[in-house]
Amino acid sequence: MEEIRSYLKHEVPRDLACQIASYVRIQWPFLLDRGNRLWDYSPRPDAPVHFLMLDDEVLISHASVNHRPVEVGHQTLNVYGLSAVFTYPAFRKGGFAQRVVRAATQHILSSNADVAMLFAGQPLRKFYTVCGWEPADSARIYYGEQENPTLKDDNLVMMLFVSEKGRAAREILQSQPVYVGKQTW
Repeated sequence: MEEIRSYLKHEVPRDLACQIASYVRIQWPFLLDRGNRLWDYSPRPDAPVHFLMLDDEVLISHASVNHRPVEVGHQTLNVYGLSAVFTYPAFRKGGFAQRVVRAATQHILSSNADVAMLFAGQPLRKFYTVCGWEPADSARIYYGEQENPTLKDDNLVMMLFVSEKGRAAREILQSQPVYVGKQTW
């Protein structure tokens, strides 16, 4: 029977970490460190939370939530990111990704987030909108080296405005360049 579980990154059981890392290595190899470690089990105060849809010990679908402070205008926002959302091909079209994304979104909404962001292909616009996210078509998100950042222009930007502070920053987030750090989510 399918169930959703969540774990801090350093608490993900090794067999499940292997399944996550295997998918990510194929789909988004740039997300993994170049080293030869399969999974980082170092406890961190800002550890990502992984949401897993499982059928016994088989990973069906996954999403990860992380966060960091981001300077926006003259203030610092607590920005959460949703990333590494996937469903193994044999389980697609079963509503599993939607259930995992909704669980991760609920986690964000009940957190200390001001704003949340995700990046996805244009075909997923409706999917994430149904899950409560808003397209931010005019947003200009930058990452990489701060002195010479790269515009994240290869994906759709979706956002959640969680806190009053985040909602007040909506105009800035959608009209001015925002640097999110060395990496996106």
